[in-house]
Amino acid sequence: HTITEGDDGIRLDRWFKRHFPGFPHSLLEKQLRKGDIRLDGKKAKSSDRLQAGQVLEAPEITLTPAQKPK
Repeated sequence: HTITEGDDGIRLDRWFKRHFPGFPHSLLEKQLRKGDIRLDGKKAKSSDRLQAGQVLEAPEITLTPAQKPK
């Protein structure tokens, strides 16, 4: 993903919440610790501020709908 002008200046964790609202924060933190999520080829942190034009590399995110309780 390439960061757009509309997302310039926001934190990485807020970017994920905006673009993938069902993605659990705990899973984001785990992938950040493992180095699976990178900004411009470098290991990213959830507190990193994004700049327009940066390239965000992340594994394929597939979200399954939460199951309703019986």
